[in-house]
Amino acid sequence: MKNIVKLTFTLLAISLIVSCTGDREIAPFKPVFFSQNFDGIENTGPGQYITLDGWSNVSINGGKKWEARTFGGEIFAQQSAFGSGESNMDSWLISPAIDFTQTSNETLVFDYLSGYNNGQAVSVLVSTDYDGSNTAAAINAATWTNLNVTLPDFLASGYPANFSHSAAIDLSGFNGNGYIAFRYTGSTTGTTSTYEIDNIKLYENK
Repeated sequence: MKNIVKLTFTLLAISLIVSCTGDREIAPFKPVFFSQNFDGIENTGPGQYITLDGWSNVSINGGKKWEARTFGGEIFAQQSAFGSGESNMDSWLISPAIDFTQTSNETLVFDYLSGYNNGQAVSVLVSTDYDGSNTAAAINAATWTNLNVTLPDFLASGYPANFSHSAAIDLSGFNGNGYIAFRYTGSTTGTTSTYEIDNIKLYENK
């Protein structure tokens, strides 16, 4: 009987370790209520802009939008000002409306990879009054809160071998319907860093 109890405890410990490592698995006692890994996108590559139900993908100045790219079997969102010819790139990838009235202690995490980095070009913002209409006018009319997210892992030459995990970002101060935006700002003669975003998750940090 003691051996059975010991084996059960060992298996439980191993499962908990696995849930906390690797591909940012959220512990089962912290419910994930929104996620996006872009795996459902069929067309990827240069010029294949992300089109997902409920998502907005907008270039404020009418230029390059966030692209769906793939590497090593993973599909992700990618943006870079390199070779774009844009003097003022301002590109937004915005989630569908997320209902914060049914949850508490909301926390955002995502994976990112940045190569040929010459400055942080991606910021993460939240709005509760964006109308979701996928237009530059609507984005400019909305009120956005910059979450001041730092993305410290990158390579100045080449690409990292693996994605990095963002820090856990507290969204508990937002109420109603919230929209999460990944905004890329740069220019072909200034910041041209390449960013890839994947495995976006919101969970209740109970």
